[in-house]
Amino acid sequence: MSPLEALLLELVPTRPDPAPHRGPWTQGQQDEHWAQLCEAVGTPGAERPQRLAEAA
Repeated sequence: MSPLEALLLELVPTRPDPAPHRGPWTQGQQDEHWAQLCEAVGTPGAERPQRLAEAA
């Protein structure tokens, strides 16, 4: 392996291992995540869209 190839291997980022699956989010976790998203984009308290199954 050339010095350049060794350097490139060090500089190229690698994808981290996927996070372990912890199951579906609880309603509380979903609500907290929505509130954090709204705060991040500057629309605190924005109404959460309904899921298709709930809207029917």
